[in-house]
Amino acid sequence: MTLMRTMMWAAMAIGLAAGSASAAKQNPDAASASSAATAAASPSADIAALPKPVVVTYMSNGLRLKAYLCRPKGAGPFPVYLWNHGSEADPSFDKIIAKWWLDQGFAFFKPIRSGQGGNPGPYIATVEEAIIQKEKDHQLSAAEADAQRIALHEKANEDVVNAYKWLITLGWVDKSNVIVGGGSYGGIQTLLTAEQNVKQNLGIRAFIAMSPAAESWGPMWSDKLTSVVQASQGPIYLMQAHNDYTLGPTETLGALVNAKGAPGRCNVFPVHVGGGDASDPHTAGHAGFFGDPTAWGPAVLNYLNAVGSVTTAEAPQAGLQQCSAHE
Repeated sequence: MTLMRTMMWAAMAIGLAAGSASAAKQNPDAASASSAATAAASPSADIAALPKPVVVTYMSNGLRLKAYLCRPKGAGPFPVYLWNHGSEADPSFDKIIAKWWLDQGFAFFKPIRSGQGGNPGPYIATVEEAIIQKEKDHQLSAAEADAQRIALHEKANEDVVNAYKWLITLGWVDKSNVIVGGGSYGGIQTLLTAEQNVKQNLGIRAFIAMSPAAESWGPMWSDKLTSVVQASQGPIYLMQAHNDYTLGPTETLGALVNAKGAPGRCNVFPVHVGGGDASDPHTAGHAGFFGDPTAWGPAVLNYLNAVGSVTTAEAPQAGLQQCSAHE
């Protein structure tokens, strides 16, 4: 894992966007498409016109957790995009991503999981690094450490599912048209939610998993997410940029997603430039990519058409590679 390397990049990016001294304490393995990254990737965006969220709260396992919510004007009902953040300590509101979804007529909902963003509970990155250290110190076997790390993410997924259950109680939400997505650690959460969509009969329309576990990819996530995708229900769009940390997620999971048939799909996008750290080009292909709607917007719009979530003219999507077991 390279948590410290990504921590340095994300703190710098968020500090530029917010001018906040506290940003130096941020720790994203997944950077969760910070507003700084998306603004850098989309310099033409009119910052003054970007949406401002309402901070709401939802309950999960006895904890009151915060979330960001933006909705279109009007009475609704509106479709909703539920965006799962990464592992950063203090997830920000992703204004440019939110604006893209609002422009498509969707509400944008970003629940913050326990232990992050000032929410009660232990911070997942700190707990995970402690588990890894115990494995290095031979206090845990590799299998025990892997099981504990996976359990952390499954526990965090309870927050996502509870946030979704709270969301669909709102009268203006189109319960038949909720899309769940996320990047990096949020991509893991998206796939775990696709599995829970079967187990709990949640009724989620579709899933968009961007770069799931790309920075921490290895046999543990390969095995776990293989079983998750096989058990999932609802079409999945699995995507990465070619300059992500590794294409392991699409190389391993792409064939499984494709085998489930249309409208699910898997694509490797061209090298993404912008929104990253010049000292590490992979950051542009990771958080820089999934924080930039200009990179994936047309392809996602085509996917939403295919799943029946929206009806629009087909958007061009040149340069995409299809995924296979050996991309």
